[in-house]
Amino acid sequence: MIDNRVTLRDYLEEDRIALGIHKKRPSFFGDEIWKYQIALRYNEYYRNTGRGGY
Repeated sequence: MIDNRVTLRDYLEEDRIALGIHKKRPSFFGDEIWKYQIALRYNEYYRNTGRGGY
């Protein structure tokens, strides 16, 4: 459960490592899976912290 910024950062870093990516940011073109995972992690963070406006 991602309920704070530290946990969010840790999950994002582990996703990057699991995908075997060595750069720090996704490319503008390409890296669609990585960008999708980032969006999912931020969505979970905002839903769990109540900052999503839902």
